[in-house]
Amino acid sequence: MEQAEDVAILARIARGDQKAMMTFYDRQFGLVAGFCRRLVSDPGLADEVIQDVFWEVWRRARDYDPARAGVAAWLLLMARSRVIDGLRRGRRRAQEDLVEHEDVRVESAAAGDTVEQVVEMRERDTRIGSAVKTLPDVQRDVIERVFWGGQSAREVAEVQGVPLGTVKTRLRLGLGKLRGMMEAEPDDA
Repeated sequence: MEQAEDVAILARIARGDQKAMMTFYDRQFGLVAGFCRRLVSDPGLADEVIQDVFWEVWRRARDYDPARAGVAAWLLLMARSRVIDGLRRGRRRAQEDLVEHEDVRVESAAAGDTVEQVVEMRERDTRIGSAVKTLPDVQRDVIERVFWGGQSAREVAEVQGVPLGTVKTRLRLGLGKLRGMMEAEPDDA
C-alpha cells in the first residue's frame, strides 16, 4: 500500500508538484537520514548528502521505474552514491591538505635539517605515493581512506559495506606490500 502511494507521489513530483515533494520528504526523511547518518560519521556531510538526495528526487522523479526497484531501494541507492561522492570529495580535499601540510613540513624542516635531509624526506614521500598506486584497488582504497582520509577501519567497513575484519585484512596486506616495496628500494636511489 505504501509503495503504491509513494509511486503516485513520485508521479506528481515528476509533474512539478511541490506539495507532493513536501509530502514525499516527510514520508521518506527518516529512512534517508537514518541511512546516511549510519554511513557517515561527519554530521555535516550526512546532512549535505540528505539534501542532495531529496534534490535529486525532485530532478529525477520522472526517471523512477517501479519495475526496477522499490521506492526505498531507489532512495537508498541514491543516498549511497551521494555518500561515496561526498567521501571522495573529502578524500581529495584531504590529499590537497596533505600536499599543503607537506610543503609546510618541508619548509619548517629546512630550518632545522640539512638540505640533504629535506630532499630525502621528499623522495621518500614520493616513493611511498608511487608504491601506493601499485597496490590492488581494494587495498589502496583502504589505505587512502585510513591514512589520508582520516577514517577509522570501522568507518571504512561501514562505507564499503564489508565486514570490519575484511577492511583490517586489506589494510594489513597493503601495508605489508608497501613495507616490502620500500625495503626493496635502495634509500639513495
